Amino acid sequence: MSQTNENVVQTPTKPGKKVKLGNAIGFALGDFYGGGFGQLAVFLPVFWTKFAGLEIDQTQNIVGIATMVSAFAALVVGALSDNLYRYKFGRKFGRRRFFLIAGIPVLLVTMLMWIPGLPLWLYFVVYALWIIANQMIMTPYSALPTEMTTDFNGRTMLSTTRMLFSGISNAAIPGGAAIILSALGEDHAYSYQVAMLTFMVIFCICLFAAWKSTWEYTPEEAGIDVAAIDAEAKKPFDFGEWLKGVGQLFADFFTTLRISSFRKHVLIYLLGQSFLDIFGQTWLFFVLYDLNKPAAFASALLSLSIIGEPLKPVYGWLFAKLGPRKLFSIDFGGAILGLLGLLFLWKSQGTLDPSIWNVLVYVITIWWLIFRSLTWFIPWNVFPFIPDVDELVTGKNRTGVFVGFQLFLRKLTAGFAASAIGVYLATTGFVKDADTQPVAAQNGIAMVMIGWVIAGLAIAWIISLTLPLSKKTHGILVAEIERLKAGGKKADVDPTVKKVCEQLTGVKYEKCWPETAE
Repeated sequence: MSQTNENVVQTPTKPGKKVKLGNAIGFALGDFYGGGFGQLAVFLPVFWTKFAGLEIDQTQNIVGIATMVSAFAALVVGALSDNLYRYKFGRKFGRRRFFLIAGIPVLLVTMLMWIPGLPLWLYFVVYALWIIANQMIMTPYSALPTEMTTDFNGRTMLSTTRMLFSGISNAAIPGGAAIILSALGEDHAYSYQVAMLTFMVIFCICLFAAWKSTWEYTPEEAGIDVAAIDAEAKKPFDFGEWLKGVGQLFADFFTTLRISSFRKHVLIYLLGQSFLDIFGQTWLFFVLYDLNKPAAFASALLSLSIIGEPLKPVYGWLFAKLGPRKLFSIDFGGAILGLLGLLFLWKSQGTLDPSIWNVLVYVITIWWLIFRSLTWFIPWNVFPFIPDVDELVTGKNRTGVFVGFQLFLRKLTAGFAASAIGVYLATTGFVKDADTQPVAAQNGIAMVMIGWVIAGLAIAWIISLTLPLSKKTHGILVAEIERLKAGGKKADVDPTVKKVCEQLTGVKYEKCWPETAE
């Protein structure tokens, strides 16, 4: 891993296999875990405050600090995944798919976080391991679509199917949890334990299916000069060169911010995903203490997100038809309306006719969940095209670097948000292991779940209005990369193409495509 930029030759444009529906489904099963991972976290604050004796700020600080610490795992895994072909181990087992299998035993160990009575430090360690396992699995996993195909429609099918199964997990896990909690009684710790172990086993099966159904670049397709690497390995170890390589490795992460499309994309992604995390971490509290309904009812409401899953192909069609910018506007506008609807439900409880209120709680929740799923869907459909934009600038495929840095930033912001929730709710007088909360705590829960999230989505909406990436502009970009790879000269670029490339990259065309590539 010490010579990140050496012994790399020109990356071929197209892997030799065609993505079929079966491959897309197998790949998408991996994000049943990816999406479900966050759903399990919804139950942890309630479990720890009710059965483990932790205060609200302790639970949220475990989540927040462990998440921020684990953010560095995304950088390490992203770099390791990109460079694993430098070693015989990687050339034997792969640099992406290997991590899907390696993560399975780690997930099973993390069941310890659902055991009451453990010391605070152990909950922290196990939760950190849970987050790190997610980084270890999802960072290489997210790089697979870029390597499986360069075709816009093929990638859209992979991303659309992925989001479909991620969305199914968003419905299946709360729905399954509601059934188990209702059957066994939500006042018992073992009810949560049975539910979580069930889902953990399902996650492991899904990860195996994703490993079995996908492929990645071979070392040759990835542009790795194996003979040169093996020859270099016979040289004496040079600590100075190794240290230089490590420094270059981390410098590479920050060079991703040179790409204008990535800067905008990652801001939209971080705001959307982190504020949806905030919603998820406070939803159970909102239903329990603001709407005065049981945890099983809260889970059952979340399971209604299954209604939006048949819309995923429509999302994919709209993404290709409208482009990200217009679809983001539809999404954020609809999501904010849904949150305002939840605010209305809370304020109208006891004053509105109960039969009307009961109907509205389902209608408004379904509305919100549909747009919540779209908020997850769009960024992960945008991401596979970002490395192509970078390739025009660097002449290299650096998908792992982009995935790793994006998830690093994601975990930092998510961890900060989780800690902020705990600190804020503790100041409102939140009481652990209580059936009701003071009015100030109820107001605080609503402020976080509704007010904070609306603010975050509104900022993301404003940024999305400036995103230039679309099917048309991406097609122009890829065609230009093909022309340059075929020996075309930068001086011969069409003025329209040049303008599009500069809009996407944020870099002057003359500084794109290394001279050594010509």
